[in-house]
Amino acid sequence: MFSRIFGKQKQPPQNLTQLRMLNGYSNEYTPFSGAAYDDATVRSCVDTIARHASKLNPRHIVKKEGKVMKVLDDRLNYLLSVQPNPLMTSAEFIEKLVNQYFTTNNLFVYIQRDLMSDVVALWPLDFSQVSLYEDRQGVLYAKFTFGVGMQTTVPYEDIVHVRRHYNRNEMFGDSEARILVEDLTLLKAVKASIVNVVKNYGRLRGIVKFMQTLRPEDMKRHFEEFVGNFVSDVKNGSGIAPMDNTSDYKELHVDNTTFDAAQMSLARDNIYKYFGVSEKLVNGTYDESEFIAFYESVIEPLAVKLSQAFTVALFTKREQGFGNEVMFETNRLNYISVASKINIAKQLLPAGILTINDARELFGYAPIPDGDERIVSLNYIKASDQSKYQTGEEGDNNDETQEGD
Repeated sequence: MFSRIFGKQKQPPQNLTQLRMLNGYSNEYTPFSGAAYDDATVRSCVDTIARHASKLNPRHIVKKEGKVMKVLDDRLNYLLSVQPNPLMTSAEFIEKLVNQYFTTNNLFVYIQRDLMSDVVALWPLDFSQVSLYEDRQGVLYAKFTFGVGMQTTVPYEDIVHVRRHYNRNEMFGDSEARILVEDLTLLKAVKASIVNVVKNYGRLRGIVKFMQTLRPEDMKRHFEEFVGNFVSDVKNGSGIAPMDNTSDYKELHVDNTTFDAAQMSLARDNIYKYFGVSEKLVNGTYDESEFIAFYESVIEPLAVKLSQAFTVALFTKREQGFGNEVMFETNRLNYISVASKINIAKQLLPAGILTINDARELFGYAPIPDGDERIVSLNYIKASDQSKYQTGEEGDNNDETQEGD
């Protein structure tokens, strides 16, 4: 795998020096241990975001004066929207990026190019450490160390780097995640207390003392008779067991102390807030307004970050000047209620804002031939033409301005 990804890259210069940070922080970054992802609550939060983000549709587009002119049907668009590398689909690729972004506060993607500098694959990097270097001209390089002990140094411009909690370090997102560690510690304490309670139910609850010396087999027989008559059998119903002077029973009191439900909820809510999700989103019982809030606060900002980072890494300044961009887009209308979809179709179709295929996609239907043509109602006219419409001017064109669909 290592040679498949990095085998054909150019060798970096030999005179690289460590990048010096202005604030004195180390030029090395070691991802968070990953222990957080092993917690069920954290994994549920991250997986919820990753599943919805994987619906993003990355495209190579060309913009002019802020308007999308066309979506290019080229090799790069295929890599972005279908198969970024031979091992992943686009949805899996995005899901892995989101997992790394929210568990380590950094995501790295290596841009593999051929001898003509054309992009041939995009590889998300799962590494144990990365260090930054520069050559005499100030060109940045990233040296990656992987878990198998292999290392490689690549130009930083061949890396897509997206950061979260980007504050104290000049180059990396915050890897300490102190707040998350505190909440995880609290949640683990709550879970441990519950486990201890369950274990205590199987501990010794009482002692039956026989007032005479018995052989082991006789002691076992008397004990089984006691348990069978007064512990396991519920036919008595009184909760009282008679005993003679040949035996005595002493109860052992075990105090089981645990956290209550409110404390468990507090521990989980802190983690939900850290990732910007709610319990309803995690268990899939959210409504339309809750998902829109989640989309606008979590998915949309992430889509903007990815769009900008991939655009800068994949295109030169000249190519960007000609309007080349990468856009991670999604149709938020897919997540609204059926009633809202019907209302949108009734309002936007006659105005020509949606095509027939747009409306079919909104309801989950496949596109049809010639469905990309827009239809409009003749009830809509330019504001400047109102008087002509009302007075019937324009002679022969009067029929064209009559009300109708």
